[in-house]
Amino acid sequence: MVKTAVSILISLAAIIGVSVLEITQVNLSFVSFRHALISLYQKTEREIATHEDGTAVRMLWEKEKRKLYFWLSHTVIENIDYQLNESLGYLYEGGYQDALPKLEILIKMSEYIPDSYSLNWENII
Repeated sequence: MVKTAVSILISLAAIIGVSVLEITQVNLSFVSFRHALISLYQKTEREIATHEDGTAVRMLWEKEKRKLYFWLSHTVIENIDYQLNESLGYLYEGGYQDALPKLEILIKMSEYIPDSYSLNWENII
């Protein structure tokens, strides 16, 4: 009986520990990515963004993505890659107005994805 109670407590502590690690890792990865996207969006609005600015954001995403493969589904990462690459293509062509909606989608995704991994009542039920 005591061994069962101890093993249940150890399992519960391990689950809580991994959950906290997951929430922290996902949130930290998306904070810097969101700030970079907002900066790129503002430059794109003023029509001063270059393809190199977008490439810098892509390089940041590639760095953060390596950490997130363990926590996020492949579909989520693939969707971010798709939206980011399409917006960079528009920036390369100078299509600032076409790049803005894609960047808006990415900014919203960078807000909603960490929220879906946070510990709140909606995610528990």
